[in-house]
Amino acid sequence: MKHAGLLLVIMLIATIQTTDTGLARQGRIGSSGDLVQKCKLYFEFLDRTGAGRKETFELDPFGMGYCAGLVRGVADTAHTHLTDQVCLPPDTTSAQAVWAVVQYPNHNPLILSDQDTELVFRAMQSAFPCR
Repeated sequence: MKHAGLLLVIMLIATIQTTDTGLARQGRIGSSGDLVQKCKLYFEFLDRTGAGRKETFELDPFGMGYCAGLVRGVADTAHTHLTDQVCLPPDTTSAQAVWAVVQYPNHNPLILSDQDTELVFRAMQSAFPCR
């Protein structure tokens, strides 16, 4: 029985497909332009119903997760520690924060050459200002 469990673990490891596009392994800082593409794909995945679309998920699951995680992390950190600059309403969803990131470059195209975290922060300041 012990050998069967070990064999199962080995088989699972052998069949794992990597979805990392290299950013995590290389420690590379992402660009805003790359992030916007990943976040647009995230919205395509959510579709209008909010239910995931499998064919979209298979395109870049790491990228969509990177988008959602980075946006939520920067938004929550800014809201918690920069309370005079970003004020997220309590019912703000991750999707709303990601949408703000996707829309921000439409009026601020120069941001696309900056770091992805800079884009997220500026988008949060614009979409969720403190009054």
